[in-house]
Amino acid sequence: MKKILVIRLSAIGDVILTSPALINLKIFFPSAQVWFLTRPPASEIASLLPGVDEIIEFPKEASAIDLFKTGEMLDKIGFDMVIDLHGNFRSSYLARHISAPLKVRYEKRQWERIQAVIKGRWKKNLKFVPHTIDLYNKAIKQTGGQVYAYRPTLRISDINVQSRLFLNDNPIVAIAPGASYLTKKWPMDRFRELALKLYHELAANILLILADADRKLLSVKKDIAPEKIQIFLNEKLAKLAGHLSTADILICNDSALSHLGSAVGTPVIAIFGPTHPTLGFAPRGLRDIILQTDEYCRPCSLHGKKQCFREEQYCFTKISVDDVFGAIHNMIHEKSKGVPAAFLDRDGTLIKERHFLNNPDEIEPENGAIEAVKKISSTGYKVIAVSNQSGIARGFFTEEKTKEINKRVLDIFEKEGAHIDGIYYCPHYIRGTVPQYAIECNCRKPSPGMVEQACREHNINPFASYVIGDKISDIQLAYVTGGKGIFVKTGHGAKEEQNMDEFMLKPEIIVDNINDGADYILGQGKRGK
Repeated sequence: MKKILVIRLSAIGDVILTSPALINLKIFFPSAQVWFLTRPPASEIASLLPGVDEIIEFPKEASAIDLFKTGEMLDKIGFDMVIDLHGNFRSSYLARHISAPLKVRYEKRQWERIQAVIKGRWKKNLKFVPHTIDLYNKAIKQTGGQVYAYRPTLRISDINVQSRLFLNDNPIVAIAPGASYLTKKWPMDRFRELALKLYHELAANILLILADADRKLLSVKKDIAPEKIQIFLNEKLAKLAGHLSTADILICNDSALSHLGSAVGTPVIAIFGPTHPTLGFAPRGLRDIILQTDEYCRPCSLHGKKQCFREEQYCFTKISVDDVFGAIHNMIHEKSKGVPAAFLDRDGTLIKERHFLNNPDEIEPENGAIEAVKKISSTGYKVIAVSNQSGIARGFFTEEKTKEINKRVLDIFEKEGAHIDGIYYCPHYIRGTVPQYAIECNCRKPSPGMVEQACREHNINPFASYVIGDKISDIQLAYVTGGKGIFVKTGHGAKEEQNMDEFMLKPEIIVDNINDGADYILGQGKRGK
C-alpha cells in the first residue's frame, strides 16, 4: 500500500480546486492511502474532498518550530510520494524534509500571472495562464498518472443538506456578496437592489450567505416576506456546501464561494472586477458564467487587493443590477440547474454482456433492465446509456454497426414501454489499430465527455445523477462528474468486485442487478452496503 501526501495549506477556494487532481490521483493509484495537509478553516472543506483518506491540520499561525515539528512528524509516517500543490516556502520546506522516493511540485506560474497583469493593463499580447486545476493536474501527470477530472467536485453528506429550505417551488437564488478584499466586492447596495428585484419581479426565494463584513445586507430582510428569505451568517463550510447545493443559481464575486458553488453543482454567476479569468482562478462548473467589463486597467493585481486609482471602480460600477438580473433571468428561464439522470453502462448492465457485440440479433436485455428503466424514467429522471466501444478502434466493427446496435437497443426497450433518452458511445482506444480512433480522448470512461455531452443536450445536472455499471471505471466516472455510483454484479461485475481495494473510490452501494439499482435510486433499496 502506497502512502501519498498532498500539500495545499490554504486558501478555501484553492483547496476546493484540488478536487479534480485528487480524483485523478485516486483513479491511477486506487490502492494508495491519500493524506491531505492543510490549515483550518480549509481543513473543514478538505473533509468533503473525494479521494482523501486522512486530513492533517497545519497550525494556522505556525512558527518556525511548528514547521520543523510538522516536518519531523510527517517524515515518520513513511510517505511514498509527496505532491506539493501549494508551492510556497512552507510547503517546499515540508516536502524537502520528508524522505519520500517521489516528490512533485505544481508549477505556480507566478511570473506569467504577473506578466498577465502588466500586459493586460496595456492590452499587449494578453495570454491566458493555464487554469489552476490544469496546473494541479499537470503535477499529477508527473507522478505517472492520467487526467480524467477537470471540474471541481465535493462529496456532501446528507446531514449537511436541508431538502426544504423553502416551502414553495419557486427558484432559489443564492447571493454571496463577500470576498477576501473590499476591492473585489461588487457594491453592497447593488446586491441589495438585486435581491429585491429578484423577489418582486421573479418571486424568487433568496438564500443570503453572509460573513461579518457583509452584515450591512441584513437590512434587506425587512423588505422580503419571511418565508421567501433564508440568511446564513458565518455558517460552517460543510453546511454551507449543503445549502448551496439546493440553490438553482449562485450569484457572487470572485471568491471561494464561486468554487464552492461549482463543486456542488449549482450554476454560478461570478462578478469579476479587478481580477480576471486570465489569471487562472475562474469558476469551472459546467454552466458557470462570468460577468465583467473590458476596462483598460484590468487586471490591476494578482488577487484584487490593490486599491483602485481611478475616481470610481468602473470595473464594478459599469456592471449594473439589470445586467446581473438579466443573466439570472436567462438561467432561470433555461432551467440551467438541470434535471437528474441515470447514466447506465450498456454491456453487462443494460443488456447482457457479449464479447465485442457486433450482431444486433444477439442483444438481450439484462435481468430486470426493462423494469429498471421504467421505474427510473417514471420519476422524471432522464435515462442515458454511456458505453466504451473500443472494438471500433480495434477494427472489430465499424461505427455504423455500433449505431445499428444502439438503435436496436432503443427499439427493444421502447417496445416494452421502457424509454431510454439516448445512447452515447466512445469509439476511441489509444492502443487500437484504426488510426483515426487510436487516440487519447475526453470521452472514454472514466473521462466525462459522454456524460457532459448528454448533460448539455438533455439539460441534465450531473451532481443530481447516478452512474450504474458493472466496472470500476463506471464508479470512477461518477466521481469525475460529481454524481453517485452504483455497482452491479452482472456482466463483469462479479470479477471486478474482487479487484476492489479498501482505499479505492467507493460506490454508493453494490447491488445484484440494475433493477436493484433503480430501487436504490427511488429510495426503496437497502442502504449502507
